[in-house]
Amino acid sequence: MDNTSRKLVFIIGIGRSGSTMLDLMLGSHSQGFSLGEISKIPEIFACHQSVEAFCPGSDFWPSHFTGQEARQLAQGLSNHRIHQRIPLRLERAVREFIRQDQIFRPYTLLFEKINSPLLVDSSKYPDWVANKIKTRELTQGTIQVYLVNVVRDARAVLNSYLRAFPDLTVEKFAHRWMNNLESCRRILNRYPAQMQKQIRYEDLATNPHSTMQSICDWLEIPFEPSMVQYWKKMHHYVAGSLSTRALIARYHNHPIPDLVQKIHGQHYKSVDLSIKLDERWKQHLDPEVLSHFYKLIGDLNRPFEWNS
Repeated sequence: MDNTSRKLVFIIGIGRSGSTMLDLMLGSHSQGFSLGEISKIPEIFACHQSVEAFCPGSDFWPSHFTGQEARQLAQGLSNHRIHQRIPLRLERAVREFIRQDQIFRPYTLLFEKINSPLLVDSSKYPDWVANKIKTRELTQGTIQVYLVNVVRDARAVLNSYLRAFPDLTVEKFAHRWMNNLESCRRILNRYPAQMQKQIRYEDLATNPHSTMQSICDWLEIPFEPSMVQYWKKMHHYVAGSLSTRALIARYHNHPIPDLVQKIHGQHYKSVDLSIKLDERWKQHLDPEVLSHFYKLIGDLNRPFEWNS
């Protein structure tokens, strides 16, 4: 693969805003591969010491990465010290100076082992992404980096979070949402305008073909209609939305994860396999909870409100 053709898409935003769905659509392109939330690889590898744990039930990762390569990937993606006695910043600087910095080139390793010219990282956390795009690996020009900021009506995001995390308070969610919004703005303000794009979950759900066409035009790759039916392709992404994974499992006649059924009941057993706008917040979100939430965030959600 020609190094100059390598394209890396970072998806940033808050969870439950369609990032996994977009990741999988792009990963369904003939040139693409969905990495999922690979920021979690260091934690996964530390717990299991196994490449199989990256995507349980899939043989993709162990067939493409040796144990040593998986360890190198986990260390390269981590923001923590590799050696206890050497500060990470110092080790990075020394290795870059003597050109022995392979361990700090995790995306290069991913491109080499996966052999797809378009990789999609839906780790989402803006501060984590900001740290990665400053690295020498991604500033040399051998990998083209794109940022997609996925946004969604905060009322729907709030409802989804409260459904998944019953003990979460509205105050904690409001703080998380506002902090994520500001963190995304900071990273986007520092990044070239032509290399970033904002996508609304609602546009993706109601007009998937035209939305994906615009993204493909921006990435300078041909639009493939099959991308929209992402559940037909076998994906090997790390972590990510269990709900989205449930639809893929259903299509391939695999069991739906128990946790999905615990949170959503029979919803993902009965819903047909197509992209639909999820506005369950209109029926499920307590008006008093919503009023309290709006008092906490003021007018910040107004640009994202979707009143269909």
